[in-house]
Amino acid sequence: MGMGPVVRQIKDALDDTPVHVRQLAEMFRKHGQKQNRNTSGVNDLDATDVPQSLRDGWNTNGPTPNQVVDAGKGNRPNPDTYLDEDYITQHLDQFANGATRIYRTDSILDWGPGNNQVPGNATNTAYVFPTDQLNNLMQQVNSPTELAQALGLPSDFFEGADVQLRDFGPEDLAGLRMPSGNEGGTDVDHWIPGGYLPSGIPEAVIDIPADATGWQNGDGVLDQSRWPGSRRDLDL
Repeated sequence: MGMGPVVRQIKDALDDTPVHVRQLAEMFRKHGQKQNRNTSGVNDLDATDVPQSLRDGWNTNGPTPNQVVDAGKGNRPNPDTYLDEDYITQHLDQFANGATRIYRTDSILDWGPGNNQVPGNATNTAYVFPTDQLNNLMQQVNSPTELAQALGLPSDFFEGADVQLRDFGPEDLAGLRMPSGNEGGTDVDHWIPGGYLPSGIPEAVIDIPADATGWQNGDGVLDQSRWPGSRRDLDL
């Protein structure tokens, strides 16, 4: 049985594309749930789905995107082995005005603002977005469902949920770095190396103090003064 017309056009469009762009394009397409793209968009698949900076900033002397992902959470290489230094610097510069994360209120009260603060883990981190870009996104979307999808969250994440923003000023961005895919909170099914969500929103990782805990993993005292950043209500 021959290839269908869409599959054939995808193959033809990507035959002359560098391996890293081809693999990244497939990740962005797949994880962005764009499988229903029609043939009119196929020829620009790499340009449409993969940020230009990431295409240019991938170090082709290092592991390929598939090799990074396939290494598995806990074994993935440091991003500086496959991303150019200039790319990493420019990516993190997007967080110069601060970073923000969205939390379910019950989750942050139970566990604090970090992802890893559980017995046996020595590190405590959080994925964050540039505050100014997240603010712009929230002004552009037309519904809570659109916001959830743009942030790689389940479509019903905000429905009936008590959620809040936490803004981290530049002084709160301890250990700001590219995600390696080994951090707590990494979505093992949708994570893409290079610091972008499938929708093109930049992400990074910061360190959270070990004592910034909640009811379930702390010392029995919910002391939010230990938490970096400040709460902001999410108005959708």
